[in-house]
Amino acid sequence: MKKPDRRTLSRLATAVLTALILSLTWGTAMGQDETADEDEFLLEEIVVTAEFREKQIQDTPLSITAVTSDTLEARNQIRVDQIAAEAPNVSLQPAGASAGSSLIAFIRGIGQTDFNPSVEPGVGVYVDDVYYATITGNLLDLLDLERVEILRGPQGTLAGRNAIGGAIKLFSRKPKGDNSGFFQATVGSYNRMDVRGAADFAVTDNLFVRIAGTSRSRDGYVNRYDYACRNNTPNYGSPNGYPTHVENGANCKLGEEGGQNMTAGRFSLRWVPTDKFEVNFAANIVNDNSEATPFVLIEAPDTLDGLTSVPIFFDNDGDGAFTSGDIPYGAQFIPPSGSYYNYSTYMDDGISTPNPNFQGGNPGQDIAAYKPTAVPPINNLESKDYTLSLNWNLTDNLSLLSVTSHREYLNAFGDDSDGSPISVVQLLQRMDHEQFTQELRLSASLWDGFADLTLGGFYLDAETNEDARVTLNYAAFDFLHGPDIVPSESKAGYGQLSLHLSDRADLTVGMRYTEDEKSYEFHRHNPDGTLPDPPMGFPFGAGQPANNLVAGLDGLGVSYSSDRFDYRVAFDYDITENVMLYAQLATGYKAGGNNARPFYPSQIHAFDPEELTNYEVGMKSTLWNQLRLNASAFFNDYTDIQLPLTTCFWAPTEPVNEQLPCATQENIGDAEVKGVEVEANWRPTRNFALDLSFAWIDFEYSSLELTQVTPDSIAPFTPELKWSLGAQYRIDLGDMGDLTPRIDVKWQDDVFTTTLNDELNKIDAYYLVNGRLSWFSKDAKWQAALEATNLTDEYYFLTVSTATSYAVTAGLPARPREFAFSIKRVWYFN
Repeated sequence: MKKPDRRTLSRLATAVLTALILSLTWGTAMGQDETADEDEFLLEEIVVTAEFREKQIQDTPLSITAVTSDTLEARNQIRVDQIAAEAPNVSLQPAGASAGSSLIAFIRGIGQTDFNPSVEPGVGVYVDDVYYATITGNLLDLLDLERVEILRGPQGTLAGRNAIGGAIKLFSRKPKGDNSGFFQATVGSYNRMDVRGAADFAVTDNLFVRIAGTSRSRDGYVNRYDYACRNNTPNYGSPNGYPTHVENGANCKLGEEGGQNMTAGRFSLRWVPTDKFEVNFAANIVNDNSEATPFVLIEAPDTLDGLTSVPIFFDNDGDGAFTSGDIPYGAQFIPPSGSYYNYSTYMDDGISTPNPNFQGGNPGQDIAAYKPTAVPPINNLESKDYTLSLNWNLTDNLSLLSVTSHREYLNAFGDDSDGSPISVVQLLQRMDHEQFTQELRLSASLWDGFADLTLGGFYLDAETNEDARVTLNYAAFDFLHGPDIVPSESKAGYGQLSLHLSDRADLTVGMRYTEDEKSYEFHRHNPDGTLPDPPMGFPFGAGQPANNLVAGLDGLGVSYSSDRFDYRVAFDYDITENVMLYAQLATGYKAGGNNARPFYPSQIHAFDPEELTNYEVGMKSTLWNQLRLNASAFFNDYTDIQLPLTTCFWAPTEPVNEQLPCATQENIGDAEVKGVEVEANWRPTRNFALDLSFAWIDFEYSSLELTQVTPDSIAPFTPELKWSLGAQYRIDLGDMGDLTPRIDVKWQDDVFTTTLNDELNKIDAYYLVNGRLSWFSKDAKWQAALEATNLTDEYYFLTVSTATSYAVTAGLPARPREFAFSIKRVWYFN
């Protein structure tokens, strides 16, 4: 079947949206006499604070998806990246092995894939109104949440930090002092063992405490095998001594990737000394000692087509020399499609290096002097954050909120992403981050409720240190990266005024002013701590010192700053009591950045901020107390887009081409992005519920600055089509409680994971089916559930990365089919 072109899809989406609006308006008017009484309202009512006021989601003129804790549990969702399945035009994925504990977030084609602090996230992540300044550390556990709000489109006139693409906001449960709590235990596939619990109690009549914690462990699902043992090549030295593996019955297994061992806790305190003043304090801690992010090799070359143009050999005969009898690095290391294994050793013996003539890589650059080395196959994260919120009701119509926070984390992660026993690429990286934020927000109701006003100020002070042992044997690199020091500061003032023109019509105007400053200081050394010597002539020629390309970088830096006015104008109108239409014009901005990975001083380079103008219309409707149907259509004028590139086009080409190697971010051009989003929840009876979402997006570059990017490319992690469908039915068992089966189905179109779209970095379209069977006792104090994820055992990738310098493509496979059983006890003490 021929796939429809984008113009056809655009016309179809417009026609569908128009038909929805007309039919719903007509249907609401025709069905008013049949509207159920208020006590027969069947849909779950969701209150959100997207506009910093408690408001029904159907009365909020924004593209927003809100998910309650009960819904998260029913969908088997325990981590933040899982909630994107049901959110239109939202993509949340864990990053690959080279990026540690990072969240790749894209909304409507806007996001960020680079974990380095030199670049800003395109999607803002907030926990209890606290902005998380980097994408590292954002693979958050959904611990003791009240709800999650996903806001699509630029957020700035009401948000602490401007977010050009949208925002993911997590809201934890506040202490109530009701002496309640729960305990839950889960066992499942891959020796999974999860424990979660919370307790809420009163210390005094106005001082309440809530304590929550979780522990999660399970084995890895991608195996690392000894190539020599598995392929019967005993002359090649193996890390654990072939043929010992076979003799010990270990099946040649070196270890696993993807195993988890995480504990997290949260302490919350709420003090309400008067009915005019409230204090909330929260402390979160995470200790994650997980295995390295899993990956499998998808493509690998027999020869290098990049810098050195020499074969990569596997020392098959074990003689320490590279001869014609040895095996070239290529197809023999690639597992069959659908496999969950690789041949990574996380070791560099100093012998099996890429060049057939010199042990150190390129001629004369003897990095073998720094061998042997090994990096641990880990992805460890330690994080702590503290938040103090003070809320004053100054008068009946005026309130002031102060949110003060401190956050710090350390993420250490190993990477051996060439997938072979040859040490082509090997890294151990550390991200050490600390941030302080302060936000003040004044809210007022004016002129007898005719207007609502919010004024706010935001301040962010952050510093991140990144350091790494970088082994790139294919290019004769083995050096210490950093610690690269990256201080940043952001200050902003914002305000929004909503005028209630009539019982049906509201007009909202907002403004934001932002100032951003950031600097970056580079440090590069040989592994023994000495400074690399500069090249003497052609850097890849014979007799050149090791790491000469990064010579001269140590101590250099770059700094940049920017400021920006953003605005929002929105109008919403209630056609009927149950149908609202809205339209908005809004702008967004993301601060600039710099090339954090220069290989020559000439590659030190800052790039400009990116900007967005968003035009949007939407509808929110609730019909017959049974159907909630929301839809929106948007057009984004997106300029100075920041994306990764592999050619530093600004660097000189004479006398040496310093444009390669390169791994940078740059403003690549402008794009026009349009799309349609539909969300529906239908509950015709108290026992049956159905929810669905649909998204279509058309991303087209309108101008390009660089010839590397082709006009038919699209943004990373942006599927053209995406939909989800979930259904559940409650079966009443009388005194035995009730039983609820649920099924969730998701389909996602093809996506590309890098700026330069090609078949190697494409993730094919796939279906995902999850299921759950839940039992509740009659008093709801006991619960049990049998869950299944990836029921059809679909083999698909979450991320794919291609290292163009040495032509290796590796992917992060999603977890295979898994089952789990949970039991939960809820209590209430009087």
